[in-house]
Amino acid sequence: MWLSGDLERTDRRMVVMQEHRSPMREDTRRRLRILLVDDDDDFCASATALLESEGYDVSRAKSGKEALAKIKREAPPDLIVLDIMMENIWAGYEVNQAIKFGGSASGGARIPIVMVSSVSIDPSERFRGASEVGMVTPDEYLTKPLDIPRFLGTLKSLLRQSS
Repeated sequence: MWLSGDLERTDRRMVVMQEHRSPMREDTRRRLRILLVDDDDDFCASATALLESEGYDVSRAKSGKEALAKIKREAPPDLIVLDIMMENIWAGYEVNQAIKFGGSASGGARIPIVMVSSVSIDPSERFRGASEVGMVTPDEYLTKPLDIPRFLGTLKSLLRQSS
């Protein structure tokens, strides 16, 4: 009786483990990489645990400057989750602009950016009157605290579009 029940539970776990596959880039069959750029250690720990549990490879930068150096030094990530206020109140916007329009900052790669911040106003609304609003507007903008299903759905959608 115990053995049978244990085997049934084990079989179900195996099936669940087999059904939960890591997100992969189809062209290279490697796990998708996400760069998390935020100076909040607690947020990063939580977001990293969540993203790794979803099968992503996660790396972190604590500042915009560190993020740009990391992107130049390493293979570009498949997606960036980016805070706004880090070493200065505009750091996230500066990183967004450097990656979207700087070419060499991202090695020429098109990297989707999800800006995540406690600032409740979307950049497209905040800078509505600016002639260059596209330079600071990310692919998606979400506010903290995160709505987890929306956050994961946003990442999956952007990653699907970019592959």
